Amino acid sequence: CSTWGGGHFSTFDKYQYDFTGTCNYIFATVCDETSPDFNIQFRRGLDKKIARIIIELGPSVVIVEKGSISVRSVGVIKLPYTSSGIQIAPYGRNIRLVAKLMEMELVVMWNNDDYLMVLTEKKYMGKTCGMCGNYDGYELNEFVSEGKLLDTYKFAALQKMDDPSEICLSEEISISAIPHKKYAMICSQLLNLVSPTCSVPKDGFVIRCQLDMQDCSEPGQNNCTCSTLSEYSRQCAMSHQMVFNWRTENFCSVGKCSANQIYEECGSPCIKTCSNPEYSCSSHCTYGCFCPEGTVLDDISKNRTCVHIEQCPCTLNGKTYAPGETMKAACRTCKCTMGQWNCKDLPCPGRCSLEGGSFITTFDSRSYRFHGVCTYVLMKSSSLPHHGTLMAVYEKSGYSHSETSLSAVIYLSAKDKIVISQNELLTDDDELKRLPYRSGDITIFRQSSMYIQMHTTFGLELVVQTSPVFQAYVKVGSQFKGRTLGLCGNYNGDTTDDFMTSMDITEGTASLFVDSWRAGNCHPALERDTDPCALSQLNKISAETHCSILTKKGTVFEKCHAVVNPIPFYKRCVYQACNYEETFPYICSALGSYARTCSSMGLILENWRNSMDNCTITCTGNQTFSYNTQACDRTCLSLSNRALECHPTDIPIEGCHCPKGMYLNHKNECVRKSHCPCYLEDRKYILPDQSIITGGITCYCVNGKLSCTGKPHNPAESCKAPKKYVSCSDSLENKYGAACAPTCQMLATGIECIPTKCESGCVCADGLYENLDGRCVPAEECPCEYGGLAYGKGEQIQTECEICTCTKGKWKCVQKSKCSSTCNLYGEGHITTFDGQRFVFDGNCEYILAMDGCSVNRPISSFKIVTENVICGKSGVTCSRSISIYLG
Repeated sequence: CSTWGGGHFSTFDKYQYDFTGTCNYIFATVCDETSPDFNIQFRRGLDKKIARIIIELGPSVVIVEKGSISVRSVGVIKLPYTSSGIQIAPYGRNIRLVAKLMEMELVVMWNNDDYLMVLTEKKYMGKTCGMCGNYDGYELNEFVSEGKLLDTYKFAALQKMDDPSEICLSEEISISAIPHKKYAMICSQLLNLVSPTCSVPKDGFVIRCQLDMQDCSEPGQNNCTCSTLSEYSRQCAMSHQMVFNWRTENFCSVGKCSANQIYEECGSPCIKTCSNPEYSCSSHCTYGCFCPEGTVLDDISKNRTCVHIEQCPCTLNGKTYAPGETMKAACRTCKCTMGQWNCKDLPCPGRCSLEGGSFITTFDSRSYRFHGVCTYVLMKSSSLPHHGTLMAVYEKSGYSHSETSLSAVIYLSAKDKIVISQNELLTDDDELKRLPYRSGDITIFRQSSMYIQMHTTFGLELVVQTSPVFQAYVKVGSQFKGRTLGLCGNYNGDTTDDFMTSMDITEGTASLFVDSWRAGNCHPALERDTDPCALSQLNKISAETHCSILTKKGTVFEKCHAVVNPIPFYKRCVYQACNYEETFPYICSALGSYARTCSSMGLILENWRNSMDNCTITCTGNQTFSYNTQACDRTCLSLSNRALECHPTDIPIEGCHCPKGMYLNHKNECVRKSHCPCYLEDRKYILPDQSIITGGITCYCVNGKLSCTGKPHNPAESCKAPKKYVSCSDSLENKYGAACAPTCQMLATGIECIPTKCESGCVCADGLYENLDGRCVPAEECPCEYGGLAYGKGEQIQTECEICTCTKGKWKCVQKSKCSSTCNLYGEGHITTFDGQRFVFDGNCEYILAMDGCSVNRPISSFKIVTENVICGKSGVTCSRSISIYLG
């Protein structure tokens, strides 16, 4: 249904009539409903142009007036605009509103002059009211009311809806104008000029054209009927009929097109741009200014020019890059090619993080959570010298079963055993050592008051955060690629197989995967899917309130939103705040994890700790706090032994450190170099200006350097052969007793046992291993585990892409010749990608689910799958309304 010109109307049933009134009228609505799905009103001014349009769509109200568009509760908007299932955007020389909700689809179009059109679904047939008629399929009964045929003005009076603040007087009775026949021929010629073959009946438009001609200020001029010719062009285009470029510079011109765009009467509104050069849609054509064939609109530079795709710029984090320009990012270098970034991977270190008490992010960036109390293999690799292995110790940290957290990190090799624990002390062969410390290829030192670093010469770096929550960050060189196993994953660039167990098979859940890497005889990890915030509404509100600082606009964290998505960190923050009794240390650790990730991208969030209560750090010993500490070579010990100097990390760290020109002494105080003590080889020290005789020579301490001129009741009865009882009090050969009992699970890890304490119990005889049933079996009969089930020697299982056989307690897997992958879209915006990444989003628009041709080397797409997401509930959630498949 549409209205155009000085008062022409075409109803849903294609009946045309004329009416000029200046009151507020209902254009189209649903009859006999207190809350209709839609209610569209309009008002003409004295100049017969449309002065105002009101579009009511349930709770949403859009008002078009005086060239601006406003939305209730939002205010004046800029185009394009999308919210709550409503999209408003330019459409050629018109503006189009599309409302797509689960229960309704509606299109409204206008031109800020004299044109208004509404397009609705067939389900409203026989249910509409207003100037657009009853939509019953019959054009001759539009003005029938209570069985009587009304005149136009009487019918229009029934559609009048006064504003609350005014009463619009009824229009004067006017006799319908009779079209002059002398204009009939010229009007027919003009309509044929638009489209001679269009199947839309011309009779009604010839009449509207005649009325335009005789009502014009200069009667008979061709330009008098431009609005009617434009409407005929629109209706032919909507019927997918061919229309010609009938406008000229002096006849019904659309005005001068911007930049190098050209006029087309039937151009595609699906504008191909540098941002989306393959954009396609199912809309009919329209008139306006468009880019010439073979070019796209440069929507990145904002100059609205048409360019060949090779000239398209690129954008990243709000900055524009010229075509051919290169950009270096973490682990890759990218070149701007045809509006897209063509990137090449660079040698890049692998990073694994242990944060928030129970969260781990693997080398391949897969995040998971578990709650276990044990020592676990964090990373083992053939690239580590002397059969080195990195371990993580998790302990209970509260009353509930899920309150577990990292308490220590262990590096174990045939040459070293190094333990970095929460008390900031280094243990080597059970001997306490002060930092800094060096052993062969390993140096351990304090980076700041909050961080301890272990640096090695063989490509492993460990940074431990000691407060407010004990956390660890592992970094390995590219030589470890595809050569790691353990809780940090296998570092092969594929997140889907990160849960590779010690038995060489990929598990589906974190707890089963983690359990396979236990380095001691511990209880299985807790399988917890429940939300800790669900246990207390008060805790949930408190957690969401404090953690929302991560996602709110106007906070110190906002400037990093374009670089690092805050949502995963917000969710982790809320979980930690509800899960742990000590709330604020875990809130601060979650905020700190986000700040650290931003720092790794080159964006340091200064003063973020001051924005949250209980997150500030107090420095002692006249040290100063910094978000990018420069603590290296600022200790008195570094003056005494240059071999113990620290190595800066590539990610800025925060904490307390000494100001420039000051050095940290043995009392954790910052002093000048002249007040530094001197450290001796046996870890003793002498104060400044004191002397010591060594080798018969007296040496003085100057500027930190030496200058020289119970037993259980019958426990053995519970042990059945071939097991034997081992008591902690009696055991001489094994000081840890049953804590290091040989098991098939430990055999699969291939590492030595790392117990936390001695335990008495039953142990299998030498050469035998305890299986899942508690029986002692030789190594070749050890079962394999998968999905919480045990499989015997020789048994096979099939996964999506592999066939695996159990051999000596490990899975030997063979890749299938063909391996498919599935992407799932389900529920309220839930998506699982081809690579298994899960995420949720609530956008209401059309989105490309999958397409090929994304490569610069193969830019042509052979298929594209598009989902149309709409608002599907009162809470604002979105779900998929339709799926469109484009082939070729």
